[in-house]
Amino acid sequence: MSTEKNLRKKLAVCHHVIHYYGWDDLLATHISARLPNGNVIITPHNVTFNKVTKKNIVTITPNGEIVSDNGYKVMPQAANIHLETYNARKNINAIIHTHSKYAVILSSLECGMQFTNQQSLRFYDDVSYHHYDGLALDNEGKAIAASLGEKNSMMILDNHGIITTAESIEKAIYKHYYFEKAIEIEVKTLATGQKIRQIPQ
Repeated sequence: MSTEKNLRKKLAVCHHVIHYYGWDDLLATHISARLPNGNVIITPHNVTFNKVTKKNIVTITPNGEIVSDNGYKVMPQAANIHLETYNARKNINAIIHTHSKYAVILSSLECGMQFTNQQSLRFYDDVSYHHYDGLALDNEGKAIAASLGEKNSMMILDNHGIITTAESIEKAIYKHYYFEKAIEIEVKTLATGQKIRQIPQ
């Protein structure tokens, strides 16, 4: 099995994992991976996550040109975010972007992530924030990549959702699972209205 075929299979499985946990948003979220030749494989437009397969995943060049011949397109906003992030960070080879319920709630709070539980501590000093200016067209992808910075791997987009980046698809879904879990715990903790026991520095 070639590297591209293997990565396409892994990316398809990643879509199904996101769907299984209910973190997908019908057609509005997207996942990608960078191939060794620099091209990017990414979520096909107008395909729900549970229907994504290794055959309908789209391949695009670093310039956004579709080179796969399966007839599927890619969401322009998705291509913009992913390509600009890959261009800015050569150590990133996989990106997950979701609008899950608890992530959107947390991204709408001015307090940001408070790191109130053990699950969240793995992301301490690894979370960037980006002010949401609308759909990721034109320069928005570059702005998101700039907000991520040179070392952080996680991002909260204000009033929007979250982004996970990693060196591989496996690491990306692993980190995303715990990020979603940490966020859900934190949102539910804040919702109690009780005084929060702070974790010592």
